Amino acid sequence: MDTWYQCEVLERKPLSNSVISLKLAYAASHTFLPGQFVMLDLPISGDFSTRSYSIASAPNTEGWIELCIVLKQDGAGTPYLFEDVQAGSVLKVSDAQGRFIIEDGEEPVCLISTGTGIAPFRSFIQHVQNRGIDREVHLIFGNRTESDILYEAEWSQLVEAGKLSFYPVLSRASESWSGVKGYVHEVYPKLAESNPNWIFYLCGWSTMVKETKNNLKALGFSRKQLKFELYD
Repeated sequence: MDTWYQCEVLERKPLSNSVISLKLAYAASHTFLPGQFVMLDLPISGDFSTRSYSIASAPNTEGWIELCIVLKQDGAGTPYLFEDVQAGSVLKVSDAQGRFIIEDGEEPVCLISTGTGIAPFRSFIQHVQNRGIDREVHLIFGNRTESDILYEAEWSQLVEAGKLSFYPVLSRASESWSGVKGYVHEVYPKLAESNPNWIFYLCGWSTMVKETKNNLKALGFSRKQLKFELYD
């Protein structure tokens, strides 16, 4: 049975035109691991209805978590969160759940994501930095346009510090974009071919995850090296 908590919204801010960040009070005793999610029980459609969101912040002792939420115009949950929820609002939040846990280890990891699938990877990357873990981390992040790249400033700072290899990819890039154009499939095959010991974590749109998983299997990676979570 799920355990539920009444959690105050400490901060609400836009991350892009279609994504918001919610910082929620969440007691440090409510533990979680990088990669896990919580459910929100929302008062929508005349009844309460649950929605699941990955935690986008690292475990901490300060008593809060952060979620990043994309607006789905045809849904009922995200319009409520976008239109009715502000700092000071109280939401019903579950304990942390999920098996998409990004485990500690020494092997290099390659995190491949699209859209708000970046959330569990931000949790993991923050965890690595907060704990001072010496681990090689590669992040491939697919989006439509440059304005869709969530947490871009954070990734840039880590790249400059030599703590992250970052590969942003845009499918609808402007003419001024100097990075990779297309999809994540333009990037990972070359990296994978020369790094057979890497562990891959995939999170985002189901079509991307399924195609990437199949491509990596074809390149010789075992099931143990491929971890994934579907977002749609």
